[in-house]
Amino acid sequence: MSAATTRALTAAATGALLLGLTTACGSSDAASSDGTVTLRYAIWDAVQQPALQKSIDVFEKQHPKIKVKIELNPWAQYWSKLQTQMAGQTAPDVFWDHVAYFPQFAKQGVLTDLTPYIKSDKLNTSVYDAKLLAGWQQDGKQYGLPKDWDTIAQVYNKSMLKKAGLTQDQLGGLTWNTTDGGTFVKALQKLTIDVNGKHPNEKGFDAKHVKQYGLALASANGQTDWWNAATQNGCKLQDKAWGKWTLDQQSCVQAIQFVRDLRLKYHVAVPASVTNTPNGASLPQVLARKQAAVVWDGSWDLNAYQGSMKGNFGVAELPSGPVGKGTVYNGLSNALYAGSKHPKEAWELVKWLGSEESQKIIVAEGSVWPGIPTLNKDFVAAWQKRGVDVSAFSKAAEGTTVGYPLTTSSATYNVKVQDAFNQVWLGQQSAEEAADSVNEESNAAIK
Repeated sequence: MSAATTRALTAAATGALLLGLTTACGSSDAASSDGTVTLRYAIWDAVQQPALQKSIDVFEKQHPKIKVKIELNPWAQYWSKLQTQMAGQTAPDVFWDHVAYFPQFAKQGVLTDLTPYIKSDKLNTSVYDAKLLAGWQQDGKQYGLPKDWDTIAQVYNKSMLKKAGLTQDQLGGLTWNTTDGGTFVKALQKLTIDVNGKHPNEKGFDAKHVKQYGLALASANGQTDWWNAATQNGCKLQDKAWGKWTLDQQSCVQAIQFVRDLRLKYHVAVPASVTNTPNGASLPQVLARKQAAVVWDGSWDLNAYQGSMKGNFGVAELPSGPVGKGTVYNGLSNALYAGSKHPKEAWELVKWLGSEESQKIIVAEGSVWPGIPTLNKDFVAAWQKRGVDVSAFSKAAEGTTVGYPLTTSSATYNVKVQDAFNQVWLGQQSAEEAADSVNEESNAAIK
C-alpha cells in the first residue's frame, strides 16, 4: 500500500477499535420476480474495475439467473463503510478482504466458512500458492479464496538512474549492513545531490538543501519499508501466525535503525516530513517529480507509475541485507459475507473469481498479480507489452518472504506504530524505544 493507503488503513483501524460488529442476519434481498438474483460485490480499486467487469460479464453469461453489481468504494472509505454495513446487517454479498482485517472479521463471525462449499464442489485448491491460501485459514476453516498477491521491489526513474551511471542489475544486486550501509548506501549517495551539485559523501554537502534524493520510503505500518529490511536482517515480526509480536528483538531494532539512518545519518532518503504526513506526497508522485531516483513500493502501484511516467520507470529487486534478500508477501481474497441472503449464488461468484478462467481475463489487463501462480508469466507478458519488466516482483515472491502479520491486534498496531515510528523517522525517539512500546501495546491488545 502507498503512504496514502496506509494512512487510510490506520484511520479505518481506529474505527474498528470502536465499532463492535455482530454476525449479520442477512444482506438486502435482491431477487427479482423471475428468480434472477443480484449480488453486490464490493471493491476499492477503480483501476481494477474494468478488468473485473470483463470477468463478470463472462460469469453472467454462464449464470443467466445471477447478476453482479460492483460497488466501488475508495480505500479511504472502504473499511469504515463495510464495518457500518456489517453492523447494520446490509453488507455486500462478496467483498475484497485484507489480511489486516481478516482476523477480526473471522473472530466476529461475519465471514462464511468456504470449506463445505469447497468439499461439495471438489474444488482443487492446490492451484493456489499454498502460502496465500493458508493466509485465509483459521481453525481449519477457509474464509476466502486468493484473489491476487503482491511483494515489494525497487521502482526507479530510468533517466535518473542512467545519469548516475547505474543499471537495473546493479541496483538489484546491492547489499546493506548496519556498519557503513554497504554498497546500497554508496549507490544512493551517487543518486543524492544537493543544490550545489554535491553528494552526501563529499565535503561541503548541504543536508538541509537537497535537490534530489536517492531513495524515498513511505509506509505508515512498515509494509513497504522496514518490514522488508527486518526480513533481510533475520527479524521475525511475530513468533508465529496468530501469535505474539516480536518487534523488540535486536534484529528488528537494527533494521528500524538502518531505515532511520538512511534519512538522518546518510541523508540519502527523502525526509519523513515530506512523505509520512497526512497530506504527504505518494511514492509515484515523488518518483515522477524526480524528488527521488528510487522508491520501495508494492506491485499494486504499477499502474500509478505507468500513468505518471509513461514507461520512464523500471523495477529492480530489493537489496540484500545481513542475512540475504527478503520481502513482504501479501495478497487479497474474495470473501463471502456470512449474512448474504443468497449464499449459494455468492459462492458461485467467489468460485468463479478464483478460477483460472477468470484470473486469466484479469491478468491480461495487467492490474494485479494472479492468485494462481501458473499465470504469473501472463502478468509479466502483459507488462512487457508496455515496455516494463516487472519480473523482480515475482522473483521476490519465490525467495525469502514474510507474510502480513496475522493477529487480532492489527487495529491497535496500526494506530500505535504510525505515531511511534514517525517519531523515529523524525529523530524524536530511538528505534529501540519505539519497538518496545509498539510491541508491548500490540501484544496487550491480542484477543
